[in-house]
Amino acid sequence: GLDAPKGLVSDGATLYVSDIDRLVAIDIEKGRISGTWIAEGAIFLNDTALDAAGKVYVSDMISEKIYVLADGALSVLAEGEALQHPNGLNMRDGNLLVAPWGLDLQDDFSTKIGGHLITVDTENGSVASLGSGDPVGNLDGLEPDGNGNWIVSDWIAGAVYRIADDGSKKMLLDLDMGSADLEYIPDQSLLIVPMMLNNTLVA
Repeated sequence: GLDAPKGLVSDGATLYVSDIDRLVAIDIEKGRISGTWIAEGAIFLNDTALDAAGKVYVSDMISEKIYVLADGALSVLAEGEALQHPNGLNMRDGNLLVAPWGLDLQDDFSTKIGGHLITVDTENGSVASLGSGDPVGNLDGLEPDGNGNWIVSDWIAGAVYRIADDGSKKMLLDLDMGSADLEYIPDQSLLIVPMMLNNTLVA
């Protein structure tokens, strides 16, 4: 019953999935859809995140919106150019972290200005830069490295960076175009990067 599932996040019992213009809940034990919420005005729902209170966040890269599922209803938390075409999402200390694609999106999905990590206030939707605000790239995956920094992938350039809270970056890997929503397992020091255009996983 899914169309083009992308972002995944789980609370242990339920798997939440972004699916083009709707957020879908899947009962993990039963293996079937248990809830669906249409995201009004959505075009390209992408990544998901879950906070300690059980709220689910989902980004729409094209329409520059972030939705939140709270108390059984899906609504817009933040929208506009300040989100820089939001892609990857993650949580830290109650703050929503966003890895944006960038500014001035072109027909070929490149941007004239690369994105940089931002934070979104989960109460009022206000947006702030994480660190300097210097452009990094067309950001996709966003995971903590276990040492207070973030590991992000740049889909267009194929790079994987470690980004500190001051916005400074260090390239960890130089991969092909299409490095997507990565995963990092700290206790194994294991980074896994799906390569969308190659149909491979790099670890």
